[in-house]
Amino acid sequence: PGSLACIKADEKKLDDIRVIQDIPEIFLDDLSGLPPVREIEFRIDLIPGALPVVKSPYRLALLEMSELSSQLKELQEKGFIRPSHSP
Repeated sequence: PGSLACIKADEKKLDDIRVIQDIPEIFLDDLSGLPPVREIEFRIDLIPGALPVVKSPYRLALLEMSELSSQLKELQEKGFIRPSHSP
């Protein structure tokens, strides 16, 4: 999608995707939270001395900001994300 405002509109077209029509039982309509903790541990190895990527924030249109806020609130309520106060 070209913008955040398009995302929810595109979700309504998932039923048109053939693989979803063929095996709909593996595609949930909504995720209620994170998957259970598993025995396998994953990690990202950082390069020693490498600086983090720094990118300035950019402006969003009012409609895009509203959609972004709505999606962030939904993800936070489901426990997918949490507030971060990094420097």
